[in-house]
Amino acid sequence: MTEENTFPFVRELNELRRGRGLDAADLHQRIGPCLREACGITDEDQPAAARHKLVLRLTELCGRLPADLRLAALAAFGLHEEAAGEFLDRRISWLASVLDRDPRTARRRIDLAFRRLDELLDAPASARDLHPLAGWYVESMKAMLSLDRDPPDLQEERRIVAEVDELDELVLSFSVPAEPGSDPVPDITADVLFGGEIVEARQVSASHAQFVMRLPSPLRLGQRHEYGIRFTPRRTSLRPYYVMTPLRRCEEFSVRVRFDRADPPSRVWRLNGVPGRVIDDGVDSGDALTVNRVGEVGLEFHELHQGLSYGLQWAFDPRED
Repeated sequence: MTEENTFPFVRELNELRRGRGLDAADLHQRIGPCLREACGITDEDQPAAARHKLVLRLTELCGRLPADLRLAALAAFGLHEEAAGEFLDRRISWLASVLDRDPRTARRRIDLAFRRLDELLDAPASARDLHPLAGWYVESMKAMLSLDRDPPDLQEERRIVAEVDELDELVLSFSVPAEPGSDPVPDITADVLFGGEIVEARQVSASHAQFVMRLPSPLRLGQRHEYGIRFTPRRTSLRPYYVMTPLRRCEEFSVRVRFDRADPPSRVWRLNGVPGRVIDDGVDSGDALTVNRVGEVGLEFHELHQGLSYGLQWAFDPRED
Protein backbone atom coordinates (compact mmCIF):
# COMPACT_ATOMS: atom_id res chain seq x y z
CA MET A 1 0.00 0.00 0.00
CA THR A 2 1.46 3.36 -1.02
CA GLU A 3 1.69 6.43 1.21
CA GLU A 4 -0.68 8.19 -1.21
CA ASN A 5 -3.36 5.60 -0.44
CA THR A 6 -2.61 5.54 3.28
CA PHE A 7 -2.43 9.33 3.61
CA PRO A 8 -4.58 10.78 0.81
CA PHE A 9 -4.03 14.39 1.85
CA VAL A 10 -0.25 14.24 2.23
CA ARG A 11 0.50 14.45 -1.50
CA GLU A 12 -1.71 17.51 -1.84
CA LEU A 13 -0.18 19.15 1.25
CA ASN A 14 3.30 18.55 -0.16
CA GLU A 15 2.21 20.30 -3.34
CA LEU A 16 1.12 23.33 -1.34
CA ARG A 17 4.40 23.74 0.50
CA ARG A 18 6.44 24.23 -2.67
CA GLY A 19 7.82 27.69 -3.47
CA ARG A 20 6.21 30.37 -1.36
CA GLY A 21 3.73 27.98 0.17
CA LEU A 22 0.29 29.44 0.77
CA ASP A 23 1.55 32.84 -0.41
CA ALA A 24 2.03 31.47 -3.95
CA ALA A 25 0.28 33.46 -6.68
CA ASP A 26 -1.05 30.26 -8.28
CA LEU A 27 -2.24 28.72 -5.01
CA HIS A 28 -5.83 28.26 -6.20
CA GLN A 29 -4.57 26.09 -9.09
CA ARG A 30 -2.55 23.84 -6.75
CA ILE A 31 -5.33 22.90 -4.33
CA GLY A 32 -6.07 19.22 -4.88
CA PRO A 33 -9.51 17.59 -4.94
CA CYS A 34 -9.28 16.13 -1.44
CA LEU A 35 -8.37 19.49 0.08
CA ARG A 36 -11.04 21.29 -1.92
CA GLU A 37 -13.69 19.01 -0.49
CA ALA A 38 -12.31 19.13 3.07
CA CYS A 39 -12.15 22.95 3.00
CA GLY A 40 -15.51 23.48 1.31
CA ILE A 41 -13.97 25.04 -1.81
CA THR A 42 -16.29 25.04 -4.82
CA ASP A 43 -15.74 25.61 -8.54
CA GLU A 44 -17.53 28.95 -8.18
CA ASP A 45 -15.04 30.29 -5.61
CA GLN A 46 -12.71 33.01 -6.84
CA PRO A 47 -8.95 32.56 -6.09
CA ALA A 48 -9.15 34.88 -3.06
CA ALA A 49 -12.12 32.97 -1.61
CA ALA A 50 -10.39 29.61 -2.17
CA ARG A 51 -7.25 30.85 -0.43
CA HIS A 52 -9.32 32.23 2.44
CA LYS A 53 -11.07 28.90 3.06
CA LEU A 54 -7.87 26.90 2.74
CA VAL A 55 -5.78 29.09 5.04
CA LEU A 56 -8.42 29.22 7.78
CA ARG A 57 -8.98 25.45 7.71
CA LEU A 58 -5.29 24.60 7.81
CA THR A 59 -4.61 27.21 10.49
CA GLU A 60 -7.37 25.74 12.64
CA LEU A 61 -6.06 22.18 12.26
CA CYS A 62 -2.45 23.20 12.86
CA GLY A 63 -3.65 24.61 16.19
CA ARG A 64 -4.58 21.07 17.26
CA LEU A 65 -1.08 19.69 16.74
CA PRO A 66 1.63 19.41 19.41
CA ALA A 67 3.78 22.54 19.60
CA ASP A 68 6.73 21.21 17.57
CA LEU A 69 4.53 19.77 14.82
CA ARG A 70 2.41 22.92 14.73
CA LEU A 71 5.55 24.99 14.21
CA ALA A 72 6.75 22.60 11.50
CA ALA A 73 3.47 22.73 9.58
CA LEU A 74 3.14 26.51 9.81
CA ALA A 75 6.69 26.97 8.59
CA ALA A 76 6.19 24.53 5.72
CA PHE A 77 3.08 26.37 4.54
CA GLY A 78 4.67 29.79 5.03
CA LEU A 79 2.01 30.67 7.62
CA HIS A 80 4.44 31.46 10.43
CA GLU A 81 5.09 35.20 10.57
CA GLU A 82 8.86 34.70 10.88
CA ALA A 83 8.99 32.30 7.93
CA ALA A 84 6.39 33.85 5.63
CA GLY A 85 7.35 34.73 2.06
CA GLU A 86 10.52 32.65 2.03
CA PHE A 87 11.08 29.72 -0.32
CA LEU A 88 10.81 26.21 1.08
CA ASP A 89 14.52 25.55 1.60
CA ARG A 90 14.90 28.78 3.57
CA ARG A 91 11.78 28.01 5.61
CA ILE A 92 13.19 24.58 6.44
CA SER A 93 16.53 26.14 7.44
CA TRP A 94 14.64 28.56 9.69
CA LEU A 95 12.69 25.68 11.25
CA ALA A 96 15.88 23.70 11.82
CA SER A 97 17.48 26.65 13.63
CA VAL A 98 14.43 27.17 15.85
CA LEU A 99 14.25 23.46 16.71
CA ASP A 100 18.04 23.33 17.12
CA ARG A 101 18.15 20.39 14.73
CA ASP A 102 19.62 19.74 11.28
CA PRO A 103 17.50 20.35 8.13
CA ARG A 104 16.91 16.61 7.62
CA THR A 105 15.30 16.38 11.05
CA ALA A 106 13.24 19.48 10.28
CA ARG A 107 11.96 17.83 7.11
CA ARG A 108 11.03 14.69 9.02
CA ARG A 109 9.14 16.85 11.51
CA ILE A 110 7.19 18.40 8.62
CA ASP A 111 6.41 14.97 7.21
CA LEU A 112 5.08 13.83 10.58
CA ALA A 113 3.02 16.99 10.93
CA PHE A 114 1.48 16.40 7.50
CA ARG A 115 0.51 12.85 8.46
CA ARG A 116 -1.24 14.16 11.55
CA LEU A 117 -2.99 16.80 9.44
CA ASP A 118 -4.08 14.04 7.08
CA GLU A 119 -5.91 12.36 9.96
CA LEU A 120 -7.59 15.60 10.99
CA LEU A 121 -8.59 16.53 7.44
CA ASP A 122 -10.11 13.09 6.92
CA ALA A 123 -12.46 13.60 9.88
CA PRO A 124 -15.81 15.35 9.25
CA ALA A 125 -15.57 19.10 9.82
CA SER A 126 -17.61 20.25 12.83
CA ALA A 127 -20.46 22.63 12.17
CA ARG A 128 -19.51 26.28 12.70
CA ASP A 129 -21.70 28.97 14.14
CA LEU A 130 -22.19 31.93 11.85
CA HIS A 131 -22.29 35.54 12.98
CA PRO A 132 -21.80 38.84 11.15
CA LEU A 133 -18.84 39.67 13.40
CA ALA A 134 -15.84 38.86 11.25
CA GLY A 135 -12.14 39.51 11.05
CA TRP A 136 -10.87 37.24 13.81
CA TYR A 137 -11.81 34.42 16.16
CA VAL A 138 -10.65 33.25 19.58
CA GLU A 139 -8.54 30.11 19.57
CA SER A 140 -8.15 30.11 23.35
CA MET A 141 -9.04 32.35 26.26
CA LYS A 142 -7.95 32.17 29.90
CA ALA A 143 -9.66 34.32 32.54
CA MET A 144 -8.82 34.98 36.19
CA LEU A 145 -11.47 36.74 38.29
CA SER A 146 -10.35 37.91 41.74
CA LEU A 147 -13.31 38.58 44.02
CA ASP A 148 -11.12 38.92 47.11
CA ARG A 149 -10.16 42.43 45.99
CA ASP A 150 -11.97 45.75 46.19
CA PRO A 151 -12.94 46.41 43.47
CA PRO A 152 -12.89 42.98 41.83
CA ASP A 153 -10.32 42.37 39.12
CA LEU A 154 -10.59 40.34 35.90
CA GLN A 155 -7.57 39.41 33.80
CA GLU A 156 -7.93 37.75 30.41
CA GLU A 157 -5.34 36.24 28.10
CA ARG A 158 -6.45 35.39 24.58
CA ARG A 159 -4.91 33.83 21.52
CA ILE A 160 -6.73 34.96 18.41
CA VAL A 161 -6.50 34.05 14.72
CA ALA A 162 -6.94 36.64 11.96
CA GLU A 163 -9.61 35.78 9.39
CA VAL A 164 -8.61 38.65 7.09
CA ASP A 165 -5.43 40.31 5.90
CA GLU A 166 -4.23 43.56 7.51
CA LEU A 167 -6.17 43.11 10.77
CA ASP A 168 -5.06 46.15 12.76
CA GLU A 169 -7.57 46.63 15.60
CA LEU A 170 -9.83 44.56 17.84
CA VAL A 171 -13.09 45.70 19.41
CA LEU A 172 -13.38 44.11 22.85
CA SER A 173 -16.62 44.04 24.84
CA PHE A 174 -17.15 43.69 28.59
CA SER A 175 -20.38 43.70 30.60
CA VAL A 176 -20.87 44.02 34.35
CA PRO A 177 -24.60 43.86 35.22
CA ALA A 178 -25.38 45.52 38.53
CA GLU A 179 -27.49 43.99 41.28
CA PRO A 180 -31.20 44.82 40.90
CA GLY A 181 -32.05 48.04 42.70
CA SER A 182 -28.43 49.14 43.09
CA ASP A 183 -27.13 52.40 41.68
CA PRO A 184 -25.31 51.46 38.44
CA VAL A 185 -21.93 53.05 38.04
CA PRO A 186 -21.22 53.55 34.32
CA ASP A 187 -17.48 53.18 34.62
CA ILE A 188 -15.50 50.13 33.47
CA THR A 189 -11.78 50.48 32.84
CA ALA A 190 -9.41 48.32 30.81
CA ASP A 191 -5.62 48.09 30.85
CA VAL A 192 -3.62 46.09 28.32
CA LEU A 193 -1.04 43.84 29.99
CA PHE A 194 0.69 42.90 26.74
CA GLY A 195 0.03 42.57 23.03
CA GLY A 196 -1.52 45.93 22.12
CA GLU A 197 -2.80 49.29 23.37
CA ILE A 198 -6.23 50.76 24.06
CA VAL A 199 -6.92 53.64 21.67
CA GLU A 200 -10.62 54.19 22.38
CA ALA A 201 -13.10 53.39 25.18
CA ARG A 202 -16.85 53.43 24.60
CA GLN A 203 -19.31 53.28 27.50
CA VAL A 204 -22.28 51.80 25.65
CA SER A 205 -24.51 51.62 28.74
CA ALA A 206 -24.27 51.57 32.52
CA SER A 207 -23.26 47.90 32.41
CA HIS A 208 -21.56 47.48 29.04
CA ALA A 209 -18.35 48.93 27.60
CA GLN A 210 -16.33 48.45 24.44
CA PHE A 211 -12.61 49.02 24.00
CA VAL A 212 -10.73 49.40 20.74
CA MET A 213 -7.30 47.81 21.00
CA ARG A 214 -4.63 48.54 18.40
CA LEU A 215 -2.30 45.63 17.65
CA PRO A 216 1.50 46.01 17.59
CA SER A 217 1.45 45.34 13.83
CA PRO A 218 -1.26 44.30 11.35
CA LEU A 219 -2.01 40.58 11.18
CA ARG A 220 -2.37 38.66 7.97
CA LEU A 221 -4.90 35.93 7.23
CA GLY A 222 -4.32 32.92 9.49
CA GLN A 223 -1.79 34.65 11.74
CA ARG A 224 -2.07 34.14 15.50
CA HIS A 225 -1.66 36.82 18.14
CA GLU A 226 -1.71 36.73 21.95
CA TYR A 227 -2.67 39.56 24.27
CA GLY A 228 -3.54 40.10 27.91
CA ILE A 229 -5.96 42.64 29.35
CA ARG A 230 -7.32 43.63 32.76
CA PHE A 231 -10.90 44.81 33.23
CA THR A 232 -11.90 46.64 36.40
CA PRO A 233 -15.50 47.60 37.21
CA ARG A 234 -15.64 50.52 39.60
CA ARG A 235 -18.22 48.93 41.85
CA THR A 236 -17.97 46.40 44.64
CA SER A 237 -21.42 44.79 44.28
CA LEU A 238 -21.58 42.30 41.41
CA ARG A 239 -24.05 39.68 40.24
CA PRO A 240 -23.09 36.19 41.56
CA TYR A 241 -21.78 34.72 38.31
CA TYR A 242 -19.05 34.95 35.72
CA VAL A 243 -19.76 33.81 32.17
CA MET A 244 -18.43 34.18 28.68
CA THR A 245 -21.07 34.55 25.98
CA PRO A 246 -19.15 34.39 22.69
CA LEU A 247 -20.43 36.53 19.85
CA ARG A 248 -17.74 35.15 17.57
CA ARG A 249 -16.16 31.73 17.25
CA CYS A 250 -14.31 30.52 20.36
CA GLU A 251 -12.47 27.20 20.45
CA GLU A 252 -11.38 26.98 24.08
CA PHE A 253 -12.20 28.87 27.29
CA SER A 254 -10.87 28.36 30.82
CA VAL A 255 -11.67 30.39 33.90
CA ARG A 256 -10.51 30.53 37.50
CA VAL A 257 -12.41 32.49 40.16
CA ARG A 258 -10.85 33.38 43.49
CA PHE A 259 -13.39 34.04 46.26
CA ASP A 260 -12.92 35.83 49.56
CA ARG A 261 -11.96 33.00 51.92
CA ALA A 262 -13.51 34.91 54.81
CA ASP A 263 -16.90 34.79 53.08
CA PRO A 264 -17.06 31.92 50.55
CA PRO A 265 -20.27 31.02 48.71
CA SER A 266 -22.31 28.11 49.99
CA ARG A 267 -22.91 26.71 46.49
CA VAL A 268 -21.10 27.00 43.16
CA TRP A 269 -22.29 25.40 39.92
CA ARG A 270 -21.16 25.09 36.31
CA LEU A 271 -22.95 26.87 33.45
CA ASN A 272 -22.24 24.89 30.30
CA GLY A 273 -23.84 26.59 27.33
CA VAL A 274 -27.05 28.04 28.78
CA PRO A 275 -29.32 30.90 27.63
CA GLY A 276 -28.92 34.19 29.44
CA ARG A 277 -32.37 33.96 31.04
CA VAL A 278 -31.32 30.83 32.94
CA ILE A 279 -28.54 32.83 34.59
CA ASP A 280 -30.86 35.71 35.46
CA ASP A 281 -33.26 33.28 37.13
CA GLY A 282 -30.43 31.91 39.29
CA VAL A 283 -31.38 28.27 38.68
CA ASP A 284 -28.85 25.79 40.08
CA SER A 285 -27.72 23.57 37.19
CA GLY A 286 -26.99 20.68 39.55
CA ASP A 287 -23.41 20.47 38.24
CA ALA A 288 -21.78 21.38 41.54
CA LEU A 289 -18.25 22.74 41.82
CA THR A 290 -16.00 22.67 44.87
CA VAL A 291 -14.13 25.69 46.18
CA ASN A 292 -10.62 24.56 47.10
CA ARG A 293 -8.84 25.48 50.30
CA VAL A 294 -7.32 28.66 48.84
CA GLY A 295 -10.76 29.86 47.77
CA GLU A 296 -10.54 29.07 44.05
CA VAL A 297 -12.64 27.26 41.46
CA GLY A 298 -11.34 26.47 37.97
CA LEU A 299 -12.96 24.93 34.90
CA GLU A 300 -12.65 24.83 31.12
CA PHE A 301 -14.83 24.52 28.03
CA HIS A 302 -14.22 23.58 24.39
CA GLU A 303 -15.90 24.48 21.08
CA LEU A 304 -18.30 27.03 22.53
CA HIS A 305 -21.52 27.92 20.71
CA GLN A 306 -22.11 31.56 19.91
CA GLY A 307 -24.88 33.22 21.89
CA LEU A 308 -24.82 30.73 24.77
CA SER A 309 -23.12 31.35 28.12
CA TYR A 310 -20.30 29.39 29.73
CA GLY A 311 -18.85 29.83 33.21
CA LEU A 312 -20.04 29.48 36.77
CA GLN A 313 -22.60 30.84 39.21
CA TRP A 314 -22.74 30.86 42.98
CA ALA A 315 -25.02 31.57 45.94
CA PHE A 316 -24.64 32.46 49.59
CA ASP A 317 -26.68 31.17 52.50
CA PRO A 318 -29.18 33.74 53.84
CA ARG A 319 -27.57 35.81 56.55
CA GLU A 320 -29.01 35.59 60.03
CA ASP A 321 -30.11 38.83 61.64
